[in-house]
Amino acid sequence: MVIQAVFFGICVLTDLSSLLTKGNDSQEQERQLKKLISLRDWVMAVLAFPVGVFVVTMFWSLYIYDRELVYPKLLDNFIPAWLNHGMVSKVMQTLPCINKSVRQ
Repeated sequence: MVIQAVFFGICVLTDLSSLLTKGNDSQEQERQLKKLISLRDWVMAVLAFPVGVFVVTMFWSLYIYDRELVYPKLLDNFIPAWLNHGMVSKVMQTLPCINKSVRQ
């Protein structure tokens, strides 16, 4: 979750920088914005996407193999099954959308 939070922060910073520098002809600001965009793309390609896919795949693989390893039945009293499914699976559903939007 830390990687996703850092990635989200970089995306927000990139978008804000893009909005604030729009219309300015400063070469330095343009260079800094390109660096931010490159950093955002790198974090997505190297960290956020692969780690997100790995976590979801490993969670559900271990869940199918032996549920007690990753999500003991005791937790059902506190976290309903639908919420657990949503928390884990939503990451996998949103990763391709984020990947597509970053590349535009």
